[in-house]
Amino acid sequence: MAEFVDKQRLAVRVCMAWGEPLDGTLMLAPQAQFHDGPETLLERLNTPDRVVPFQLPEGGGTLLLMRDAIEWVLAGNEVDPSLVAPPRYRVTREEQVRLSFLAGGELSGLLQMELPEMFSRASDFLNGAEDFFPLLAATGVVMVNKRQVVQTHVLSSAPVTVSFDPSRDLIG
Repeated sequence: MAEFVDKQRLAVRVCMAWGEPLDGTLMLAPQAQFHDGPETLLERLNTPDRVVPFQLPEGGGTLLLMRDAIEWVLAGNEVDPSLVAPPRYRVTREEQVRLSFLAGGELSGLLQMELPEMFSRASDFLNGAEDFFPLLAATGVVMVNKRQVVQTHVLSSAPVTVSFDPSRDLIG
């Protein structure tokens, strides 16, 4: 008989390339690989798994989403910040940006970057290995898939050295 792991449920909104956003639930592992506590949304989306199970509301079943085709995932303001990004995620620079997606949509917010001291540009960050990154928007933290972004317009920037805190006020 198969053994099932009890997962942490996280209510999110997912937008797939060339699709309308869907509300539903993603499952997070009860224990993260590299820190105490549950897996976070950012960690889940940056795993090498090609498929992300997404549970639809009210018995609508489960969609198996191709990770590369996810445009963005929104964790609303009501989501516990400890489930959004790992505690070790340290913001070293912020820039107000407007993103343009392959499918034609746009999204604006505060790009929070974790960069080594010798790097300080959005291009350095976007050239990094991880596919998803956090963007603070008025509605919450949006995990954006770099592979779906065709253009990033940097509107303003400000150097910072603070820990990731999605509950703080946004610039602009």
